[in-house]
Order: sequence, then C-alpha cells, then structure tokens
Amino acid sequence: MYVKIEDPNNIYVDTAKEITLETKPLVDNEMVETQKSNDSDKTVGSGSTQNSLSLREWDIPYDELDIYEEVGTGRFGTVYRGNWHGSVAIKMLDMDHVDDKKTLETFKQEVATFRKTRHENLVLFMGACMKPPKLAIVTSLCKGMTLYTHIHLRKDKFNLNRTITIAQQISQGMGYLHARDIIHKDLKTKNIFFENGKVVITDFGLFSVTKLCHGNRKGEWLTIPKGWLCYLAPEVIRSLRAGSQQENDNLPFSRSSDIYAFGTVWYELLCGEWPFHGHPSEAIIWQVGKGVKQTLANIQASRDVKDILMTCWAYKDTERPEFSKILTMLSRLPMLPKKRLARSPSHPIHLSRSAESVF
Repeated sequence: MYVKIEDPNNIYVDTAKEITLETKPLVDNEMVETQKSNDSDKTVGSGSTQNSLSLREWDIPYDELDIYEEVGTGRFGTVYRGNWHGSVAIKMLDMDHVDDKKTLETFKQEVATFRKTRHENLVLFMGACMKPPKLAIVTSLCKGMTLYTHIHLRKDKFNLNRTITIAQQISQGMGYLHARDIIHKDLKTKNIFFENGKVVITDFGLFSVTKLCHGNRKGEWLTIPKGWLCYLAPEVIRSLRAGSQQENDNLPFSRSSDIYAFGTVWYELLCGEWPFHGHPSEAIIWQVGKGVKQTLANIQASRDVKDILMTCWAYKDTERPEFSKILTMLSRLPMLPKKRLARSPSHPIHLSRSAESVF
C-alpha cells in the first residue's frame, strides 16, 4: 500500500481529499421512521408529515446567509465566516457531482443527529441549508485558536493544571456525545478550540458526511492528512485500504476509537508533538496495527498521568475506558498549588534594603 501525506493548508480544518468515510448514522426514533417512509424525494419544508416538520425547524434558507471570507477547507467542503442573526461558521458541502435522493436523505439524517446536541464544550449547531445543490451546516463561530495551533504552530506549553483542565473539558463534551449515541470519528487537536479557559469541540459526526462530498476514487494511493494516523485506533488503521473507497467507507469507528483518539490528544498536551513523531507513515500504520505504542520513557510525568495514556491506547477496544472513567482518573491527578498573591506590607519598605532582599 502506498501512502501519500498532505500538509494542512490552514489551522482550522483538515485538508484531506481522498479518504472519505461513511458509517451508519445514529438518529432518533422519528428520523428512523422518516427513513422507512417514502418521503426521501421531498425537500425539507415541503413534507406534510410530522417528521418533515420537525426537521423543517432547523432548515435555514440559503439566501438568508451572509457569507464572508473563507476560513478553511476540509473533507466535506469549504468553511466560511458568515452572518445569520449573528456571527456563524458556514460549512458548505461540495455536492456538485451528486444529486441523488439517497444522498440528500443521508445528509438530513446527519442533521437530525447534530440537532440533538447542547453542551457547553460542543460547538452550537444552529441549523442547515437542506435544499440541493446548496447544502450547508451552520454553527456558532469559534473565535479562539485550536489546540493544534497552540501546540504545533505556536509551540505553547501548558502547565499540568491547565492540561488537566483541558482534558477534563474534552472528556465532558465527549462523554455527552457518547451518552447521546453520537460518535465523533475525527477527534483531534484541529477540531478542539480553546479560548479563555474553555474548550469547544467541533466537527463531531462530519466524517459521515465526507462520502457525500467526494465521488468514488480509484488508484493505488491512500492520501491522508498529516498527523491523522496517530489518532486512529488499531482496529481502524488495520481496516484502511489503498484504492478501495468502498471498504474505507465502512471503517469501524466506535466509542472506543474515540477514546483512543483522546489518548493521542492527551499525549500532545503533555509532549507538544504527535506520537511517533518523525516516523514514516508506513511505519506508523504497521506499528499501530500491531499494537506497538509510543514509548513514554522521555515524558516527565507521574505514573498516573502515563496510565491514562496506556489505558486509552489499549490494543483491545474493550479494554479502553469510558469517558466517565477518564474523568475520574483525571480528577485524581495531583494539581499544582495555585500561587498566592503577596499582600502589600502595612509599613513602608526601607529604601536601604537591597533589590535581592525585596524581590
């Protein structure tokens, strides 16, 4: 298998163009009934059933959007800054080559998944444009920087307290998604924003939309974004196939594969780089697929910190913990004492004191 690596062109959105994945969407009961019906040829807003009306509440007419500058591109299309009753992010899907009814129905099922989410550590889903060919997902605009930018571009260093706080917020958001039967499938530092001490997770579930945006590709190359392999669990990475779009459409993403990806994010927060840094992609595929883990010998951290990595990176998916367990493990980590503010003396400082004695 040949592997071709793409360098990301921006700090917000992944730039992979070849690997597109589609898994069976998880939807609530009303959408299951919609799928069973014969209404797949109806656009949102034209249906007379209760199910259609439910989705209609989230339908945003495309001409109501003010679209500004492009802020990134990804597997699903292009992201723009825009305005719809305030600042928003508009994810436009590249749908030029597809117009079939099944594609539209799949997109609406994904919208049904997004609309179930409300959590302070998840980007706010505001609605979607569901009239072909202008399909788009509208969310709140994240104004901070991604953890990818902090770690890999700015080379920012987080102290242990900040690292634990970030990991706890990620675990809270991801735990909520899993409780709602939603698998992220693409958890990584590029999809995690951090601003003023608050984590916001984006692009959950969008991996299911990627097949809608690109036709079947054939060839001997498997093109992947830089760093992406490090987030893939062994069972997922063993399922990758070069030149086989149909097989790559059904990669075994699960709650456990999200846990594995979180372990990589935890490693990045601790070390400031991806695991297997500098290794060729073929070597990463072989090592992860065989269960080889990044050595932790050079990490200056306690055993408890490393145990979180090891349990998230467990080779068997059944041995990886739930996010509720990870939150418990994080809460038991020793936090550094906060610095206390020095109180001003009630009497004047003698000028005869040296600078060293004062400071």
